Amino acid sequence: MLINVDLDGVLIPNDFEKKLVLKGLDSGYTKISQFDGKLFDWYIGFVNDSPLAPLNTGLLWWLHGLRDIGHTIRLWTNRNQELRNKTLRNLGEYKSIFDSFEFYSGTKRFSKVEGISIDNSLDNLSCAEYGGIHYEWKGVN
Repeated sequence: MLINVDLDGVLIPNDFEKKLVLKGLDSGYTKISQFDGKLFDWYIGFVNDSPLAPLNTGLLWWLHGLRDIGHTIRLWTNRNQELRNKTLRNLGEYKSIFDSFEFYSGTKRFSKVEGISIDNSLDNLSCAEYGGIHYEWKGVN
């Protein structure tokens, strides 16, 4: 089974996305096509300049176990490709759990993926072939 796992709000706290919403982007990323370039540049700089976020090690170990028994694990995020290096650095040694990394630049809710999804946004759960698991991690293991 392919398991698509969100980053912000699932593997790390949703602090970065919350700051973006406070700056002016709606929480559903519905205005992504009209995304203000300055806001977008601010967000990439903000994430890149911020300390690494705490990881949901409990969920990561669970995913590691699923991978060990044959499941495929994909990082499935609304982040932009420009945040790939920071994202992988944040995952550290846990990045080896993932078979692939998909960066959707705010358009994840339009995607259709195989398997199931684990996401903190209800809008994204229907993107997966077999539905999804609503999961929101706030930063405590």
